Amino acid sequence: MSEVAVRYAKSLIQIANEKGQLEAVYTDMRMVLAGCKNLRDLHRLLVSPVIKTEKKVQILKEIFSGQVNIITEQFIVLLTKKRRESYLENIAEEFISQYKDQKHIVSATVTTAIPLDETARKNITEVLKKWYKTEIELIEKVDPKIIGGFIITVGSKQLDMSVHHQLAELRKDFNKSYILN
Repeated sequence: MSEVAVRYAKSLIQIANEKGQLEAVYTDMRMVLAGCKNLRDLHRLLVSPVIKTEKKVQILKEIFSGQVNIITEQFIVLLTKKRRESYLENIAEEFISQYKDQKHIVSATVTTAIPLDETARKNITEVLKKWYKTEIELIEKVDPKIIGGFIITVGSKQLDMSVHHQLAELRKDFNKSYILN
């Protein structure tokens, strides 16, 4: 992550903490990040060297006014006036990362062939809470290619209990025994 993003995210966390608005700003930053990633026009606006700063401020105020906390809105305006708006996506990512560090939240991605039901979601979260002794943010992905079972990824660790993986292991074992005989 860029040093600019780290510094701005840290400052925003400090301000949000001081104002008692950390949870609201966290929610806003998640929305801002999703917007930066999914709204092509917003991304183009942020990185465009052609659009004047005043126009960007006006457009961003229209987009975010009433949608985000006043702290978040003022932060976005300040960022734009300092010509750092192209860093907004990275700052949002870094803010979320620093927030999770501060709150001791670990993100875990669970991939299944079909969507999890509430019971499975709760059970997986509880097991991971016991393993990691912290709060867990469960990110769910559906990938029919794994056929069945699940894949859980936490940081650089992965537990692959998918049917696809088990079939690949069987195929590998079969090939080894066939070659040896």
